[in-house]
Amino acid sequence: MGNFTANIRDMHEDYIRPQENGSHFGCRHMTVSDGRINLRFTAENDFSFNASEYTEEELAAKRHNFELQKCESNVICVDSQMAGVGSNSCGPALAEKYRLSLPNISAKLHMEILG
Repeated sequence: MGNFTANIRDMHEDYIRPQENGSHFGCRHMTVSDGRINLRFTAENDFSFNASEYTEEELAAKRHNFELQKCESNVICVDSQMAGVGSNSCGPALAEKYRLSLPNISAKLHMEILG
């Protein structure tokens, strides 16, 4: 467990074929700041987050990294849980322990805007 600092623009991994990336797991708190206003997320249980200059839709729609267009704002995604990778479409089914029991997911996240 530790505290880390990074610029959002440095958190993107420039894959040839765009995809969501840069997720940070096992977090108890996360703060995003523009130098004036802080947006802080906290939770009693671990959560994950992703901060990006691109929307998830932009990353999914483009076939090559040079086609990406940055969003006018930064995009912050906070997830209370995340399923493992695997779908049985091209390999084995995802092991039961890595699945999420949809639709029975609940979480308590706290968001503060501090100026």
